[in-house]
Amino acid sequence: MQTASDLVNNSIQLISLPDAYIRLKSVIDSPDTSMADVAQVISQDPSLTTRLLKMVNSPFYGFASKIDTISHAINMLGTRQIHDLALATTVVNSFSGFTNEHLNIYDFWRNSVYCASNARLIAFYSNNIETTERPFVAGLLHDIGHLVMYQKIPQETRKAASMAKEHEMPLFLAERELIGFDYAEVGAELLSSLNLPESLKQITQYHNEPAKASDQYKLETTIVHIATQITDAAIAAKPVTEELEVAENSWQVTGLNPQVLPMVKQEADQQWQVSMDLIFTKRPGS
Repeated sequence: MQTASDLVNNSIQLISLPDAYIRLKSVIDSPDTSMADVAQVISQDPSLTTRLLKMVNSPFYGFASKIDTISHAINMLGTRQIHDLALATTVVNSFSGFTNEHLNIYDFWRNSVYCASNARLIAFYSNNIETTERPFVAGLLHDIGHLVMYQKIPQETRKAASMAKEHEMPLFLAERELIGFDYAEVGAELLSSLNLPESLKQITQYHNEPAKASDQYKLETTIVHIATQITDAAIAAKPVTEELEVAENSWQVTGLNPQVLPMVKQEADQQWQVSMDLIFTKRPGS
């Protein structure tokens, strides 16, 4: 039987990240790297530089004065946050031209950005987390496994979606029953094949079952889990209230009260389009 790993390995020719990001990650991962080194690598790619400066000058950060250099941005946010922002814009633009007759790419990325916006807001309201960028990126990438599945096994993937809807069951369980693995596993394998951070791999793999994440990444995984529940309810045009079903212990892990859910959704409704405009250089799928 085919596994999630097999599916990704057979699709690897479809997937690549730009050299600019690969160089950036290599520099950041080096123990001898300075902020100046990171700024130099980013500045060598005008497109990436423009996108990053556009993002750090957005209302999400609210800096009092304009940030007009990458060095200034790194000093204000730190290398990890800059890496995560670079990763967000790099990955989605690498996949934004993806086309598939079985999947509406614009809807796919709109829903992913909406989930990312919810994750950022949940992280913001949680007092237990230092930065909102990693949950934002994880929310953005949580569904990326479906890009591979709809490309390589579209009939099986559509059949699982129909089964989930007909029987009112979670999609990941329907995929496991019909295919033998689910989109979260495929996404985790894809991120691993691209040599992306372990945190993103775990959050992607376990966002449906956050209790399975390691303690190191359980908070961020739970944040994305709640964000996906809000997103799924919004897509289905269901009300998002404090009664929204989330995994056990989600509120204890995040330190939040479920009463925050309607407020998070309301703010995400106002913010997701801004995030789309910041991340994408052109309309996805065009």
